Amino acid sequence: MKAVFIGVGVLAITIVVGFIYLGIQSRSGSAPGMAGMQLRACSDKPNCVSSDALVESAAHIAPFTFESTQADATWVKLIDSVRAEGGDVTVNAPPYLAATFRSKLFGFADDLECLIDQDKGVVHIRAGARVGHSDLNVNRNRVERLRERLSR
Repeated sequence: MKAVFIGVGVLAITIVVGFIYLGIQSRSGSAPGMAGMQLRACSDKPNCVSSDALVESAAHIAPFTFESTQADATWVKLIDSVRAEGGDVTVNAPPYLAATFRSKLFGFADDLECLIDQDKGVVHIRAGARVGHSDLNVNRNRVERLRERLSR
């Protein structure tokens, strides 16, 4: 029985150390950036959402919409909303915005990128984890909270 307890303890410590390592690893790097004049595609892992993903894809999320005459106000509100959600804006170069979010536990880094298209009245968005396979819908939920903030 003692051996089982020790084995479980060693396994738990190994898992925690692994998460700490991934958290530290995720802190290096930056947002993927643009490919031409659009946001880069998500990988096939379930840890990213994008308004440029195919509609039938699990990674698809609707872009933010706004009145085309309100692009400047939308940009300011977008930055304020990202910061209110705990993001650190790393690139503020209209029409492109990049921000980093860190989880409280283990410090995992997630990237959020936005590309505003004033003519169409949309803000394309991509949000994804830097490491790991699944993000347990953290990025999708964050984008939906941002959408809610922008609609106020």
